[in-house]
Amino acid sequence: MFCAEGTYFYAFPVFFEAILKDLEWSRAQTAAALSIGIFVIGAISPAIGILIGKIGVRLITILGSVVAGIGFILLSTVAEPWQFYVYYGLILSLGIACLDLVPNMAAVGSWFVKRRSTALGIATAGIGAGGAVLPPLASWLISMYGWQTSFLFLAAIVALIGVPISAIIMRTAEERKSISGEKQEKDVSSDRVLIEVTTFGQAVKGQAFWLISIGSMLWVWAYMTGLIHQVAFAVDVGIERVAAAGAVGLLAAFSIPGRLGFGRLGDAVDKRYVFMMGTFLQIVAFIVLMRSTNLTMLYIYSLLLGINIGGVTPILPGLLLDHFGKKYFGVIYGVSSFILCLGAAIGPIYGGWIFDTTGSYSVAFLTSVILSFMAMIVVYLVGKPHRSHHWPQKGLSHD
Repeated sequence: MFCAEGTYFYAFPVFFEAILKDLEWSRAQTAAALSIGIFVIGAISPAIGILIGKIGVRLITILGSVVAGIGFILLSTVAEPWQFYVYYGLILSLGIACLDLVPNMAAVGSWFVKRRSTALGIATAGIGAGGAVLPPLASWLISMYGWQTSFLFLAAIVALIGVPISAIIMRTAEERKSISGEKQEKDVSSDRVLIEVTTFGQAVKGQAFWLISIGSMLWVWAYMTGLIHQVAFAVDVGIERVAAAGAVGLLAAFSIPGRLGFGRLGDAVDKRYVFMMGTFLQIVAFIVLMRSTNLTMLYIYSLLLGINIGGVTPILPGLLLDHFGKKYFGVIYGVSSFILCLGAAIGPIYGGWIFDTTGSYSVAFLTSVILSFMAMIVVYLVGKPHRSHHWPQKGLSHD
């Protein structure tokens, strides 16, 4: 996730501003590449969820590392918008989809039950680390070598780190047991555990799946509108580009304590309330951003939005696991991710279209406030998961 999110997602605002300046494309036209890419990631996520159960996460993430590396190499040759859309929106996005949240959350979710939210929070800290390191690194590389050559550095990062990590480490608990011949044991973490036999068909027939997915979509639409355009916005109000890019890195760094703290909190209290706490910080962040005129205010916005993104990201798969269990989690999370990605795809191009139409981001950022309120209401309506009762089995620990 360090490789996937850091190179693909958090570094994009830095490249976005450099490409705008060099190729003189419109903001909506340039942001469309990421919107297309996120849609592609969402569209392929259900298939990845199915493949996890058939071939395992190791082969999927190795393939993703190789394809993502090829995508970044091709991006170094971009001269026309259609090339940007094909290389970034299609090829690179296919690779990142095989490296990103669906395979990683399926892997981590398979190993932990009782402290699952804590584990998911720790795992997604890799996203924050990638976001903290790679945007300022990308900004420095662009200033030294230009954005074309800088894409080659990202190709090396994603391939040289992603392939060996995937080959050596990536396994689900079921894959390890299958390889070693260990006996499959029933998951029992306490006298109250989730029903682990919810099928995909059963999940989509209930309102909980749709409320979680739609709430996620609204939440991510809101923050993507700000995150992708924050460097361009900051430069517009007079903040120096390298400093503005540094704010993206700080946002990602601030997300790390959010991931760890909210992950632990999600194991102690209702995850819906944790989601609402994080989304409220997002609302405050956008109010600050709309009034930002200097670097200090931009950093306050980054602090608030970073804690929100970091805190809420592991809560969403945790909600799905609580309601539907882990047996069919890959495909359930994959389809939910597709719905989430619709919002993530709309946000960047919507923000660019608003600016191109009005000459300002004010309406786009106000929309993010409204969408965040709506997300809080929708997720609250999810309700608590239905649970079944089991006596704990002596000698088994699933912490």
